[in-house]
Amino acid sequence: MKIVITLLLTFLMTACALVRNTVDIGMTESEFKKKNVGVYLSEKTAEHTVYRLPQSDDRDLYVFFEKGKLIRVQESIYRPDIVIEKRLD
Repeated sequence: MKIVITLLLTFLMTACALVRNTVDIGMTESEFKKKNVGVYLSEKTAEHTVYRLPQSDDRDLYVFFEKGKLIRVQESIYRPDIVIEKRLD
């Protein structure tokens, strides 16, 4: 029984590690696109390229490349400006 539980825990930990996105300063655009699933091109100019990497429903990472190398990562958190409350008067 201990072996089954150990194998199950090992499998779960390994599976989570495989899904995790990888972002390292200095990596190339091609490495970034290979290691990260679900990236969206946000902006592309002659000087730089920006990709959006969704993390959760309210959080994204913006990844900035210059000359094909990752130079900066910026986190964006969405918070509503207006909160609507339903009152029962």
